[in-house]
Amino acid sequence: MASSLSNEFTDLKSVLQNEENQKSDSLRKRAFVPKILPDDFLRVFSAEVVQTNQDYTLAKRLQTELNQQIRLPASFEQHNDLIRGRLQIDFIEAKLNKNYGLTRMDPYVRFKLGTRVLETPTSFNGSKNPIWKKRFILNLPTDVDSINIEIYDEKSFTEDEMIAFVKYPFKSNLFDGVFVDEWIPLSGRLGEQKEGYINIHLFFTPIDQIRTSHQIVQNSMPPNPLNINNNQLIQPAIVDLPQGIFFNHK
Repeated sequence: MASSLSNEFTDLKSVLQNEENQKSDSLRKRAFVPKILPDDFLRVFSAEVVQTNQDYTLAKRLQTELNQQIRLPASFEQHNDLIRGRLQIDFIEAKLNKNYGLTRMDPYVRFKLGTRVLETPTSFNGSKNPIWKKRFILNLPTDVDSINIEIYDEKSFTEDEMIAFVKYPFKSNLFDGVFVDEWIPLSGRLGEQKEGYINIHLFFTPIDQIRTSHQIVQNSMPPNPLNINNNQLIQPAIVDLPQGIFFNHK
């Protein structure tokens, strides 16, 4: 009797094991298990990580497009009716009449030439006597005859505050090859031309001289500086002026 029960139990166990094996075989046939799993398999990414990866991809694509534009600049011949020549602008320093900061003032220059808007670095704690000594080299469009200059106080927790401004029309002698060194009066809350003065240098090179010149201009604006021949349009270039040079104050 005991032997018969044991045999029946063994047969039942074998039947169940066979059914389990058949199910496993069936599942293995239907399932696909790759030999090599990707590194991010079953990895859960946070929203911050996803956004960071997207930003990195976008920045990389934009940098590639910028590099392509730099490698393939347009020639002046293609824009003979649009470009008057090349303008060098040096923002040296300013003498302001009032400190608008609570404890300090960090001025920088924002200027507009045609449709371009550019800024100097900030003169941290420059207060009423900021010094920048920054040179910009830009193409001057034929329909532009002035430059709009604004001085801002850089803020940490609020919007930057404009403290002075001026619209400076180019003088005719600039286009005759004269180097212009001028202190320009500034306007603001104190009144017209009562905010102080800004010292700028200007030098203009006509398009005809650029086309025939053999000089090489260094464009230091992009991450990878590139030597650009004078027969080509340039991207805005920013150059540090020697800090050991002293200029006469008005």
